[in-house]
Amino acid sequence: MTLRERLRAMMALRPERYRTMLDDLDRRLRGTALDGVLKPGDVLPDFVLPDTDGELVFSDDLLAKGPLAVVFFRGNWCPFCRTTLEAMNATAADIAAAGGFLVAITPDTGDYARAARDDAGLHFPVLSDVDGSTGLRFGTVYRAPDALIAYWSGAGIDLAARHGDTDGFLPMPSAFVADRAGIIRFAYASGDVTDRVEPDEIVRVFRQIAAGD
Repeated sequence: MTLRERLRAMMALRPERYRTMLDDLDRRLRGTALDGVLKPGDVLPDFVLPDTDGELVFSDDLLAKGPLAVVFFRGNWCPFCRTTLEAMNATAADIAAAGGFLVAITPDTGDYARAARDDAGLHFPVLSDVDGSTGLRFGTVYRAPDALIAYWSGAGIDLAARHGDTDGFLPMPSAFVADRAGIIRFAYASGDVTDRVEPDEIVRVFRQIAAGD
């Protein structure tokens, strides 16, 4: 079963009201936000973000080591995100063998971001985009509708507490791969939380870069 198939099977088990709200959000993002997402040929934005140990991670330092994949996710509260990170983690050895590096970026901060790393035993860093500014530069960030924020709050998910602000900014499911020169070679984003890039696709791009394509 592919990652997308697993995520869609998970979505089918969610309440109809929730599925309807997410479908409405997907339509809105397809109509207003996806055109602003960075594309192949664009320059990867510079970023400096804290990791789960509080150490600052510089994108320039990462690119100095090799090609870089950046994956955005909503937070450890999101089961679709957790499943995606676990699938990415399963290809960590293949990514390393191709000379690539992977980081995951979330608006979650502190213990919440650390839980995302530890719960899944991730072999790649999780970075906190504290105010959503990095995601905005990638074009992936949107403001969650009030109805969805209220729904999550009713389920015990306090985004303001997790993110340290009340803006309600979240990243679309998205992934980018840049070569060592910082040029984006692959970009994928969707307004559908079940529509994620397959991990094997990330590995394939790294292998192409390594082969000089």
